[in-house]
Amino acid sequence: MPNIMLTNWCNYKCPYCFGMDFMAPKLPKKNMSKETFSDIIAWLLKTPKVNSIHLMGGEPTLHPDFEWFVEHLLANDYQITVFSNLATEQAQTYAGKLADFPVAWVVNINPPNTWNKVKQERILKSLKLLSRRATITFNVMPDADDNEWAIELIRTYHLNREIKVGFVLPTLSGTNYSLSDSEYADVASKVVDLAIKAERDNIRLEYECGVPTCTFTAEQLGVLWDTGSTFNSTCFSRLDITPDGECIYCLPMATKSAVHYSTFNTYPEVKFWFEKKWQPYRRLGNTENCHSCNLMNPHMCHGGCLARMLRNAKNV
Repeated sequence: MPNIMLTNWCNYKCPYCFGMDFMAPKLPKKNMSKETFSDIIAWLLKTPKVNSIHLMGGEPTLHPDFEWFVEHLLANDYQITVFSNLATEQAQTYAGKLADFPVAWVVNINPPNTWNKVKQERILKSLKLLSRRATITFNVMPDADDNEWAIELIRTYHLNREIKVGFVLPTLSGTNYSLSDSEYADVASKVVDLAIKAERDNIRLEYECGVPTCTFTAEQLGVLWDTGSTFNSTCFSRLDITPDGECIYCLPMATKSAVHYSTFNTYPEVKFWFEKKWQPYRRLGNTENCHSCNLMNPHMCHGGCLARMLRNAKNV
């Protein structure tokens, strides 16, 4: 179940972007070719259990062949999820054309008070077209006054009643803005507050990877449980396949290790290769207490973001 990166460039330049080291302008702009895409799908078809694909970037709707990629996947009976900011010129056109197809959208939304008039028009028109096929995701910031705008968007445009919550993760190089240790507790409090308010509209929270369980107090975890926004922390990343066909474990780790998909016979083989490669570092954790924590196991918590662990372990 990989993420296929159709582009490595985006119409946004978010300071928190954990793909920053792999994106233009740091690297030259790249679009995946139809030939590379077709070869990757033929490779994935060798594994019947790989039945869903995430299309992402960069920003996938910037790719001139975006519609062709979707049609190719539909013809092969893949479940498709598109990760988009819906703020490109083409986004609302694609949203309209694909609204009646079995294509889910995860929409990265920055707070509406950061939108200009053009972004506002494009995003809101697209959300109206997609309705329940769209799930919004955003990073909760420590200085955010109020995140109820997310609930209001779901209510107004009849979106999927889930919010994918992110904590700002670092790249391995540390070039992006990411949360400091002291900011995790502030963000956790804001997430719990959002969960309480979201429950009133029957909205549940889901979470991006890389957040250690101890970010939340025991009381806060209980509140999340009671509101149906139950939190768990693991990191078994879907692999990203770049426009050149290189597999990377995740974008925060993009500069550390990459291998071409064709090196392996099937997707599970390359996934196992990465998991074996990084397993020795899992026990590092993000705090000095991780090594003795009874939650540090494959099913409960990995101690947080792997890139963050390796950045903190200066001698690795």
